[in-house]
Amino acid sequence: MPNTSPIYSRQGLVQGSTTLTTAAADYTGQSINNNRLMFADLVEGSFIQRLRFKALGTNVASVARIYVNTGATKMAAIIAAPAGTPTGTPSGSGGTLATGNFFARIYAVDQYGAITASATETASVAVTGPTGSITWNWTASVGAVSYIIRVGLLSNGQVAAFTSTTNSYVQTVPGALSESGIVTNNYFYGEQSLPSTAAIATAATIDIDYPLNLALPPGYGIVVGLGTTVAAGWVVTAIGGNY
Repeated sequence: MPNTSPIYSRQGLVQGSTTLTTAAADYTGQSINNNRLMFADLVEGSFIQRLRFKALGTNVASVARIYVNTGATKMAAIIAAPAGTPTGTPSGSGGTLATGNFFARIYAVDQYGAITASATETASVAVTGPTGSITWNWTASVGAVSYIIRVGLLSNGQVAAFTSTTNSYVQTVPGALSESGIVTNNYFYGEQSLPSTAAIATAATIDIDYPLNLALPPGYGIVVGLGTTVAAGWVVTAIGGNY
């Protein structure tokens, strides 16, 4: 006999939802405008069939970025990024920096290891080498346990990373060309295009299903962020399976 029952029901068994309206500019899933789905009746770590996106009204076209969160840091962007523009004070001694212009970005790290968005990039700091150094200073973030300082020779071109437990750091070496200073507990899974939508009754707005079919380990979760700010927003629902 043919199989007349779907592997999973249309509605699913258990759900957890969040609403997205504001763009998350990062591609790590960690900044404050990414939302972790908090499941209502589903113990995190169980099987998740799919995500359902439902428009709440008028929206421009956007894209949803979907991440698997390992649970190690529980997302946590509970602290603010360092405020204001950090400063750099150059010196011609104390290190091995060559002559050049240096730019830095500062990130705060919370007790779980989650990383905030960066502070505003510093102005260019001119160093006279070859024995130069720079003292970086920035406003402390309440709740931060450490900071990551990323430095480069080009604006928005930071490639070397250093860490500090205070809101000051003396850079004496150029640093390796590395991305290792910015770590994330979120792993990019995929993207879902979201079309522009009209202002009609919410019940009649479009549903878009994104298949996951993931058996997540205990403590793991799903994080979703928008690529573009939208007016009405999208409700994202994680649906656990009947399989």
